[in-house]
Amino acid sequence: MTTRKANSRIAPAPAELVRPLIGMPADAPIGPDGPLAHIAGRPVLNVQAVIGKHPDLLVALNPVLNALGCGVLPLRDRELAVLRVGYGLHSAYEWAHHAAVGARAGLTEQEIARVPAGPDAPGWSEFDAALLRAVDELRGPRARVSDRTWAELTVRYDERQMVELLATVGAYTLLAYILNSCDVAIEDWFTDPADLPEG
Repeated sequence: MTTRKANSRIAPAPAELVRPLIGMPADAPIGPDGPLAHIAGRPVLNVQAVIGKHPDLLVALNPVLNALGCGVLPLRDRELAVLRVGYGLHSAYEWAHHAAVGARAGLTEQEIARVPAGPDAPGWSEFDAALLRAVDELRGPRARVSDRTWAELTVRYDERQMVELLATVGAYTLLAYILNSCDVAIEDWFTDPADLPEG
């Protein structure tokens, strides 16, 4: 059972103030069978509401996150990369939400549970291992995808997808910084969120 934080360091802005900033009406439909089904009927997330305390920043970030969410990476691949970011940065919020999205995007329970073990764990395909390794390399001292990993990824990805992968890792790293430092709480309505594995 996930432990929910009692208080965020920055209280979320009221939903009625945040919705216009993200262009999302109160009754925005989210498909019950889509990857975001766990937030159906609850369009303003705590992360949006906390960033909403800086309205200009939320207005600037939201189109970037929407572009990544509807981008050219396969959804399963994106969620695998985001889970590795969330685990590596100890972001319980990011892990909980993206474990839910990842499961709907085609990641199995075993694959989600294997993310903390990293790219060298047995069971990954060569491509999945390269994807996880790219996240680790970007978060390493050189902040650069190695030539070997680049070559493995470009067997399947075109240039646009490679740029999007780099942007995805960067954007969710940025969000993890905000989530962790502001102690953004997992929403009370989120039933049975996945626990961030120890590590």
